[in-house]
Amino acid sequence: MKKLFLSLTVLCFSIQFAQAQRFEPHVDLNLGIGVLPTFVKDHGKAKMLPMTLTADYKFTENFSLGLAGSYSITESGVYQFRDGTTAQWRNKFSTVTLRAAAHSGLINGCLNIYGGLNVGYTNSAIEMMRGEEKKVKTERGIGRTGSNFLYTAFLGSRYCLGERLGLFGEVGFGVSIATVGVSVRL
Repeated sequence: MKKLFLSLTVLCFSIQFAQAQRFEPHVDLNLGIGVLPTFVKDHGKAKMLPMTLTADYKFTENFSLGLAGSYSITESGVYQFRDGTTAQWRNKFSTVTLRAAAHSGLINGCLNIYGGLNVGYTNSAIEMMRGEEKKVKTERGIGRTGSNFLYTAFLGSRYCLGERLGLFGEVGFGVSIATVGVSVRL
């Protein structure tokens, strides 16, 4: 009886270990377009929709680390100052971040929900199209260029269309509040 119990225990552990080893680390490349640009609050008009490229290395079934880069070009409306003068500017905004995410198990074998943190760097290059830069800086706090430290959270999901191709969507702050796009598993 002891030998049977020992054999069944070893068999159960072997099956469990074999199933646990099915996960293979991989990289997911995501290319997305921002559907709600960050500067929409300033009544800016997107001259180039926010683009985001991420590379996430999923080293376990539930965790990934990655890099992300984003870029957008937004043009302000004509801003009128209290003295009646006007100004208009273009903002070329970019981010480079490190990402860490926690992933759910696959839902229905194809849907993955994840969330995490971005930590990185932003750069905003302002180009005056009309008006005085000094006045814009004084009244709006907007200068020619500016760089900042960025830390933000995100929540997203990936739906597989095949073994290596999928669609993804994320909400979070950066160049866009909401991003949708295509995901390719390498």
